[in-house]
Amino acid sequence: MPHAAVPRFITARARWLAWLCTLGALAAPVARFLPADQAPSLQWLVELPAHWQWLYLVVGATSLVLLMLSGRSGMGKGWLALPALALGGVFLWQPATLPRGTEPADPGAVLTVGTANLNAATTDFGPLTAWLALADAPDVVFLQEFTELAQQALIRNPAVAARYPHRLAVPQPDPFGLAVLSRHPLSDLQTLQPQDLRDTLRLRATVAWNGKAVHLSALHPMPPLDEGFAHARDRALVQEAQHLTAHPGGLALMAGDLNITPWARGLFAVDGSMRRANGMAPSWPNAFGWLSVLPLDHVLASSGWQVVGGGIGPDLGSDHRPVVVLLVAAGP
Repeated sequence: MPHAAVPRFITARARWLAWLCTLGALAAPVARFLPADQAPSLQWLVELPAHWQWLYLVVGATSLVLLMLSGRSGMGKGWLALPALALGGVFLWQPATLPRGTEPADPGAVLTVGTANLNAATTDFGPLTAWLALADAPDVVFLQEFTELAQQALIRNPAVAARYPHRLAVPQPDPFGLAVLSRHPLSDLQTLQPQDLRDTLRLRATVAWNGKAVHLSALHPMPPLDEGFAHARDRALVQEAQHLTAHPGGLALMAGDLNITPWARGLFAVDGSMRRANGMAPSWPNAFGWLSVLPLDHVLASSGWQVVGGGIGPDLGSDHRPVVVLLVAAGP
């Protein structure tokens, strides 16, 4: 039964919002199928709106509900199924995620991994050190926008220093310093400096965990400010995925603020070798300590892992929320 209480001017705007959100959602598959090598500017322009799928889903679904309640869709209720299918289908069309596993009885068989963009402008690292000092803090932590102030805060905190005795840290005054903290021994430490003006720092290491070698890559590509930066980001993801999977049968992890969402071409490009370990929960921007829209922070894992838990971490005072995943090695 139509609800006359829904004003006509609201339904008129809901109709436009529903179709605008549908067009925005469809930008994701269109951008992935455009030939980036032949039309890089067009592919980049189309992909920019493709990242906002959470916004399209929430606003579009709300608009469709209002149209259904009002009975004034302007096209018949049957047509409402088209934007509904587009919004839901595109949202769920993402690169593969790790399979779910069963949490083992032995806590030592679970590797907890966290990644956090600290924001280079941050000066208060109390929330960060409090998080890292917790008993259930991650075993391996990837930090981005890692500055000298952040480095000193970690060094001066005895609880954090004791919990993470193994580190590869390259603080920088710009937003591209990186660090990897580990409770387990690190080896094969590598610092890869940028090769050109569009490239950014990368870190590589191997952590010894439960008798297994876990190969790590830490990176924080530039945001896609133009087609060149978008291409550099996607190229970095592919290069690190190729490096990590060059060890047959080995375990591997890539993590950081990758400045990409699950609906973009770059994550689909590494889908065959690295799978997302974290879910769809947004991590940026950290508005009011709870509201985020874009899932930009990721933990990618090789096929030898299963995920047994995870989620968004605490508010660290940054514009990003940390991402945490709990992993177990699949098989013997």
